[in-house]
Amino acid sequence: MTDFEGPLPDGLKREALAWLTRASLGEISQDELHAMRQWRDLSPAHAAALAQAGQLWRELEAPVAALARVTGAPAGTKVSRHSRRLFLIGGTAAAAAAAGVMMVRPPLDLWPSLTELAADHRTGTGEQQHVAVATDVSVDLNTRTSISLRTAGHETGVELISGEAAVAVGRTAANPFVVFAADGRMTASRATFNVRRNGAAVDLTCIDGEVTVACENRSLVLRASQQVSYDSSGLGAATSADPAVVTAWRDGMLVFRNAPLAHVIDEVNRYRRGRILLIDTKLGQRLVTARFEIKRLDTVMGQIGDVFKVPVRSFPGGLVLVG
Repeated sequence: MTDFEGPLPDGLKREALAWLTRASLGEISQDELHAMRQWRDLSPAHAAALAQAGQLWRELEAPVAALARVTGAPAGTKVSRHSRRLFLIGGTAAAAAAAGVMMVRPPLDLWPSLTELAADHRTGTGEQQHVAVATDVSVDLNTRTSISLRTAGHETGVELISGEAAVAVGRTAANPFVVFAADGRMTASRATFNVRRNGAAVDLTCIDGEVTVACENRSLVLRASQQVSYDSSGLGAATSADPAVVTAWRDGMLVFRNAPLAHVIDEVNRYRRGRILLIDTKLGQRLVTARFEIKRLDTVMGQIGDVFKVPVRSFPGGLVLVG
């Protein structure tokens, strides 16, 4: 309910940012989440205000990085008024200041969209959840994952709104199970497979059995240890995959084999609060082969700094600069 045109009242903006601020400073309770949904649904203007507040946080990523670089400069360097003004987006910055928010700790892409908030099942940062969705069918949600249940006639399934999920369809499942993600549709009668969605981009890996995936006007069948990706441009070609790497998160591990450091940092960011920013882009091309325990990810950047001989600086709110 976001079809609202025209300027939003400042008071409504402040209320929306206040909701967002409460969530960004810690885990929001289920009661508070329910109350926020009710507030959002009061009118199209309320929904639009919350959507704009979420967009504001996302737009702060570049200014946060810029301020962090200034903060990490040699002693005596001061943050200029211009840098501070980078945070003054629209009329909501005053509300953020009034709420006592430190702009070095915005949720950035950590904040769930309104669609994610309305999901039937959702995990927060570093959380995992097991959901039995039908007879002999289960879905394991990885960190920052949202799904909605979908049923139509004899068809049972889920929509992967965001994040990553492992689906297991057993021998006694009553009907084929369907997973919808972005513009694609996956169907399996007996299989185990992993689906990861980032916006319109989706990666599907078949662990066991067979999975049929369709996107646009093309479809194909994946078998064990095969992977395929698709996005708004259509379905790609099937390639070989290492199921042990893809599903390591289910065992509490992150496994990388000759992965660029930039990819490693992006992946670690999914599981921890705050943000790790790679300052040296060339460093991001260096390859990493490693196994990290998800529960001990706070030690990862120290290890990376020791291996690559680069500075690692930590700041309040979980902000870490590498390089």
